[in-house]
Amino acid sequence: MTPPPKPLPALHRLAPDRYYGWFIAFGLAAMSSVVVGIGFYGMAVFLDALASARLLTRAQASLATTLYFVATGVGGWGIGRSVDRYGSRRWIAAGAPLMAVALVALGRVDSFAQVLAVYLLLALGFSMIGNVPTSAILTRWFVAQRARALSIAQTGVSIGGVVLVPLTVGWVRTHGLGAATAWLGALVLGVGWPICAWVLRADPRDHGLAPDGREPGAPALPAALQASESRVWTRREALRTRCFWLLVGAFSAILFCQVGTAMHQLSLLRESLDAKLAALAVSTTAAGSFAARLAVGGVADRLDKRRLAAGLMALQGAAVAGFSWFVQAPPLFACALIFGVTIGNVFLLQALLVAELFGARSFATTLGLLQLITQTASGLGPFALGLLHDALGGYARALRVLAALAVVAALLVRRVQAPEPPAPARAS
Repeated sequence: MTPPPKPLPALHRLAPDRYYGWFIAFGLAAMSSVVVGIGFYGMAVFLDALASARLLTRAQASLATTLYFVATGVGGWGIGRSVDRYGSRRWIAAGAPLMAVALVALGRVDSFAQVLAVYLLLALGFSMIGNVPTSAILTRWFVAQRARALSIAQTGVSIGGVVLVPLTVGWVRTHGLGAATAWLGALVLGVGWPICAWVLRADPRDHGLAPDGREPGAPALPAALQASESRVWTRREALRTRCFWLLVGAFSAILFCQVGTAMHQLSLLRESLDAKLAALAVSTTAAGSFAARLAVGGVADRLDKRRLAAGLMALQGAAVAGFSWFVQAPPLFACALIFGVTIGNVFLLQALLVAELFGARSFATTLGLLQLITQTASGLGPFALGLLHDALGGYARALRVLAALAVVAALLVRRVQAPEPPAPARAS
């Protein structure tokens, strides 16, 4: 016998006629503004602070950042199947305090070995409360409006970058790294736990609802889309598809470029701008990401996502090349804005393409597997750019290499086609 629907959280009473999935989307936006604002944008501030304080050389700080991003990929891969089977909330509830503890510890390190240990702990907490579990929730609540919902949730990342980067830079400069990371840890815990407990819910069907808020008598989704959404892919089956490996190639190349540039953005801008202007330019990147993610999310459900991804990847290459050419503030701010237009939407489109090609029931499994590889590539970006900076005497020629990789990524993603369905579906 089918169990009765579970009641929705009390929050739903604020707008009982509104589909509850939108409450989840906005709740995830608030959580991401803190969690990803620190766990992604904040890493550039930590890299600069550790190197500027001479606790680490710039190469060591870059290597630590590389290992951090590799570890987040391993963490996402490790929890993927569990998220598909049992939901995301238990991982988010455990990830928030773990990330908070790691941030507090980061402010008290005094050696390279300690930085590596703390970054591994921080990466584990971040992966438990980051993209794989949060995006997996929304893929269950939305199908036809998935791009819009994910874009709303991920605007929090941009808000976090706009607000938290200059705040963290100011806190570090005024009060030191220890006080700054303690405040950030308290912020993660104070935002993550309440949203997990009082806002997030795993699946609309548990509450007698249909994805997108469709009424029981509304027209069904197209048969092909229903079939794609309900398929179950094992890791082995996904690895056998050409589609998966083209996604790996495209997103590994673009994230190598993107994360390498983003983690060094504050440092490379400080070669031409003073500290305040450089921090403002990084916030301009986050602002561009915020506006563009909303714009793309509003139309991506109706567009060919592969062509959209290719265009944004090529545009990112142009912005990174611009960082290598210009030294005056106006064009550097323009490049920062254009870089921001692409930076958030690359992550958004990665999730959307995985959901479209492999379906909701295997989303976390497939995205976790993809991110195991692409996060390793992205993690190599900061380290490689740090090495190239030291070898080539600056950022200019190194950034042009990354710009070329962005063009390669655009060519690869245009070749992605839907995978052939696996043999009769079975539990992974």
